[in-house]
Amino acid sequence: MKRTALAGIALIGICLQACHTGPGGADAGAPVAATRTEAVTLYRDRYGTPHVFAESNRGVYFGYGYAVAQDRLFQMEMLKRTATGTVSAVLGEDYLDLDITLRTQYNHPAVAAQVAALNARDREILAAYAEGFNARIDELATDRGALLPKPFIDYDFAPSRWSAQDVAAIFVGAIAHRYADFNSERDNLAFLQAMEARHGKRAAWALFNSVKWLYDNTSPTTIARTGEVDDNAPPRPAYLDELAPSKGPSRMVFDDTGKLAGLSSTPELASQLRQQLTRSGFGAHPEFAPASNFWAMNTLGDARGALLNGPQFGFSMPGYVYGIGLHGGDFDVVGNTLLALPSLLFAHNNAIAWGSTAGLSDQTDEYLLRLNPDNPGQYRHNGNWVDFDTWEETIHVRGRPPVTVTARRAVQGMVLDHRPMEGIAWARARAWEGKAVDSLMAWIWLAVDKALPAAVDRIGAKVTNINMYLMDKTGRLAYIHSGRYPQRAAGHDSRLPAVGDGRADWAGLRPYADNPKTLDPHQGYIVNWNNRPAQNWRSSDLWNLTWARADRAQVLIDAMRAARGGTVQQMVDINRRSTFADVNLPFLLPYLENALADRELQATRMQALALLRNWDGQWRADGKGQFGPAATLMEAWVRALLEQVFQDDVGGDFWHLFAATNYPTTRQGPSIGNPVGVKALVRQLDTLAAGGQPAYDFLNGQSPDTVLAHSFITAVDALRASQGEEVGAWRVDAAPMQWAPVNFRGVPQASEDNLLSVPTYQNRGSENNVFVATGTGIEGRDVIPPGQGGHLLPDGSPAPHYDDQLELYKRFEYKALPFSRAAVERAAASVTELRLPR
Repeated sequence: MKRTALAGIALIGICLQACHTGPGGADAGAPVAATRTEAVTLYRDRYGTPHVFAESNRGVYFGYGYAVAQDRLFQMEMLKRTATGTVSAVLGEDYLDLDITLRTQYNHPAVAAQVAALNARDREILAAYAEGFNARIDELATDRGALLPKPFIDYDFAPSRWSAQDVAAIFVGAIAHRYADFNSERDNLAFLQAMEARHGKRAAWALFNSVKWLYDNTSPTTIARTGEVDDNAPPRPAYLDELAPSKGPSRMVFDDTGKLAGLSSTPELASQLRQQLTRSGFGAHPEFAPASNFWAMNTLGDARGALLNGPQFGFSMPGYVYGIGLHGGDFDVVGNTLLALPSLLFAHNNAIAWGSTAGLSDQTDEYLLRLNPDNPGQYRHNGNWVDFDTWEETIHVRGRPPVTVTARRAVQGMVLDHRPMEGIAWARARAWEGKAVDSLMAWIWLAVDKALPAAVDRIGAKVTNINMYLMDKTGRLAYIHSGRYPQRAAGHDSRLPAVGDGRADWAGLRPYADNPKTLDPHQGYIVNWNNRPAQNWRSSDLWNLTWARADRAQVLIDAMRAARGGTVQQMVDINRRSTFADVNLPFLLPYLENALADRELQATRMQALALLRNWDGQWRADGKGQFGPAATLMEAWVRALLEQVFQDDVGGDFWHLFAATNYPTTRQGPSIGNPVGVKALVRQLDTLAAGGQPAYDFLNGQSPDTVLAHSFITAVDALRASQGEEVGAWRVDAAPMQWAPVNFRGVPQASEDNLLSVPTYQNRGSENNVFVATGTGIEGRDVIPPGQGGHLLPDGSPAPHYDDQLELYKRFEYKALPFSRAAVERAAASVTELRLPR
């Protein structure tokens, strides 16, 4: 047995392949440290998943931080730098604009203040995680060349130490900044203003409401509908005439590998962004991408209940998800989480299981501020010139002197764009600002709740807009659309910016009682794929996230209805079909068949229609990496249909908002959903089919049948011309699905050549986990591709557990999640004991 002194910590490594040391994980004759210590034992199974056993919360989270640093050191280093805006300190001025954005648009002092205000019990958890992480860094310092992950060598810098504030910051960056800060109000305003110039105010308002509505009565809801809501468009707000012309915000632009290319503030990169959105759609861009699905049922024939969660964070090297078990102190929990956060997002404690998807509701608003012409450090508010709250942020840049920038905050929130020459500034109000760490702690402590009512109450402390799901060991189900939401001023249209002079300021935040939630749903199941939570819950301002009847969630709802009374495996196997499902086909094909029912079609066109009629709607590539004839035709037809319906109305400058078909023939992002154009078109077709008259006629007076038939014939004839008359030979190339070495902001998180791919896209979770309620407990299994590790070693070879879950993932298989210590020990392939001074 080896004993190594490590910064006051005795490290004892034991390989269970050579010897089994029993439940305690150490020999009876193990050396005892001179000081009083706590044993922290890490068991790892054959996939490298760590289970931490300790006596105290500190010990458990020390072990957690240590294990993460063993597996994901460089990824976490770059996540911390991405969250805190310190990337350019190690990667140079290519990332300076990103750091300036992150340091000036987010309130980092507020995070520090929240951490400082934590009680001792909460702060101990974050500090212990950092302490364990630092222990591994200290260990690496003894033999850097042999142990340090290769990307540190590639980029030539050493890992930095961690603090409790850093641990909180990665949560805020990965959850609040990424999933609770979506906003396209200035993009929407730019579109509306352009349409007003093109069509006039009245027609433009009708057009805008026809593609970006707030309510409807046909979109699928997670909480079952009980009636109808008022889905009439609101009147055009008079204050819109007071807003300055908008060009939209500056957004991140990525190269073809997903690496950050810069910001769209330059004409060249703005053009590149439009091209990317035209080609791949909004789902491929992290500032727009919706993500994650979930389904659960308690009307199964062989279990009290079961759930499957598929969080769609994206696909990266190392993976976005980290598996862990925490056992000791207040905690006894197993599962996995995004980016090794201290809160487990997908887990169970043998009494309840929980999961989540992005809620994508509207927690942010933007305001136009008028600057004092004599002092741009002031803005007009409630009739007075008010000073911005300001502070300096110094950004260290590798290879050049530091850069100092000014961060500004108005009454509403952080200033995103300060334009003294134009006399304006744009500020963003965030419902979670100054409270995001509350969400972290609520999620951490959810692990100790053993009953659904207590867990529902706990979730009330979360401020970020995440859908939360619960299942107890008896199969009871609950759903909560968590987060805090603004009480907006009367007349404030949440899809567009508001004036910042005080008239449209929030009156406060709505109470938790307003949040959509359900316990014991009468239908016996819960389904969500980022769809509308409840019938009276408005769509957000995000351009591509307007809830509609044409919603991919319907694929899951139909499958769950058919699965009632079936087995757990049948419910789990829904994932095999939904992963490859064409989410547009169910909404468009019936209208196409009706349009062509009485038409005489040339033989090839008739054969083409038969392709779609007889197709199972599955986008599965063949051995050559190509999709078959029906998929090829569907993509070509939807592309022609969108162009025919929308391009003449919106013009070339805004065609990128409608052009994408969202099919996996181009590089996709975390998930694939229904494109903006399909949602708007189906809504218009539904209105006409019901005998109504759309507020804006995208069909230019033509009948739907004429438009559908013409676009279909156009697509068929184009394929005939390019691929021949034999419809069965038509093919289109599949875009490979790639695990890329960059994170959600395009920042490197692995060596540049560290990437993996599979031949075609899978529209499913970055991981999938299954929890089954047995009546007396919960059984779990998951799959976390590519593997628990993911970095390269200094010599370029893969680190342990680099990709050993990828084949499981490709086969839709899972690994077991042991819960009890005895089960963990039986599954263990290795054990490491750390001794933590008390």
